Amino acid sequence: MNYMGYLYEHLDLLMYLRYHPRWYKILYYEPSYFNAFLAEAKASLKIRGYDKLEGFKNKFNMIYSLASLIK
Repeated sequence: MNYMGYLYEHLDLLMYLRYHPRWYKILYYEPSYFNAFLAEAKASLKIRGYDKLEGFKNKFNMIYSLASLIK
């Protein structure tokens, strides 16, 4: 798998790699750790499906609270 091509398509992951340079060494010697890198980066950047759902829930609760104050 050409993981550098994937990273250049997803710039947020590329920036995570640049701010955490230990992954350069890990991925250079063991490209099989790319899935572990993706899991850690997505958890840190909060771009997993669970995080998006949690953000939507928080926004909905805020709107519901504002609507209840207006009534």
